[in-house]
Amino acid sequence: MKKSLILAMFLASSAFSQSESLIEALKNGKASGDVTMFFESRHVNEGAKSTYYNNTSWMVGSVGLNYESDFYKNFKAVVGFRGAAPVYEGDREFDTGHGRGDSTERIYEKDRFLLSNLYLQYQAYDTNVKIGRQEMITDWVGKINDGVRITNNSISNLELDALYTRSKGRAYYKEMWAFKRLNEKKGLYRVGATYKFNDSLSARIYGLYAPSLFKAVGTKLNYDGQINESFGAGGMIHYAQSKEERANLDDGKAFEVLGYVSYKDNKLTLAHTRSGKKNGWGSMNLGGDQIVPFEEGDAMYNRDARTYYAMFSTMIEKLSLTALYGTTTYKMQNDNKDYKQNEFSAWLSYPITPDLKAFVVYDQTFKAQPYLPTITQIGVGLSYSF
Repeated sequence: MKKSLILAMFLASSAFSQSESLIEALKNGKASGDVTMFFESRHVNEGAKSTYYNNTSWMVGSVGLNYESDFYKNFKAVVGFRGAAPVYEGDREFDTGHGRGDSTERIYEKDRFLLSNLYLQYQAYDTNVKIGRQEMITDWVGKINDGVRITNNSISNLELDALYTRSKGRAYYKEMWAFKRLNEKKGLYRVGATYKFNDSLSARIYGLYAPSLFKAVGTKLNYDGQINESFGAGGMIHYAQSKEERANLDDGKAFEVLGYVSYKDNKLTLAHTRSGKKNGWGSMNLGGDQIVPFEEGDAMYNRDARTYYAMFSTMIEKLSLTALYGTTTYKMQNDNKDYKQNEFSAWLSYPITPDLKAFVVYDQTFKAQPYLPTITQIGVGLSYSF
């Protein structure tokens, strides 16, 4: 009993360990950022070119700055900016639909300076609230959003999570897109609950709602086990289904299952995903998705998409390497013919110094299909963090 009381007093004092005044909170804040150079080249190997699928090459310099205050009366503020400028473009006159020049394929011409973060955070005991522009990563929501997110862990082993996102955008070193309203300014709501049975097994149930567009429910079971100090194994099963509210639109479905084994720094994952036969995912990916593992993965966004893939991750000294190969069979909206495209993605990262890293992103697709030509894409970057 005495130990429990001491622990409770310690947790309470930790929860309120913060600056004593607003000025002190600002002085005790932390600034960080990065300076990144990124080059990308895309080549269409086979199939019809389009505005998006074209031969392009570009290099962009990008600077990100962030400031995070200390807590004061359980509140803190976070603000961040990112600016980018093209250094090289293979074709400065190519019209991508987002500006002129190859780089506007990813870094939109009118969006080269963006507010990447601007939120107020409240944290007390087991409740955390963020209001404003922030990164949101969860089922069917991704990237940077303008909205509200609340998490609560008051009940032992149970996490409750609720969010609302009004608009979504991207402010990264290789993607800068303006923030646009979701669902005709009506936004997207998500609620979820995750229960941990033990250190390895957890289950989640969640719901999505976009007014006048769709509602959906999903469930996910995760197992992440450690056999001994060197070996591990785990898996995941996920299913979701939408109820579309627009006339003459079929409901969406999503299913994924994966399993993995690991040995020290090596991990092998095998997985299968499937989308609804009539309407793919429906409207569930309005706010994004956490299902597509490839660098591009465009074939997976079609209806009746069946994907099988294998992924291997390892560390070679300081070099981090992840390689992924998979195949997707899918149908288009206007016929019942099966189409197939394979894809290989690889990500490499090497820390030159603790603050400076070099990285490479490679992607190649195989078997050209209507609206999906085969491409070879390579990105090379150098990033200094401070």
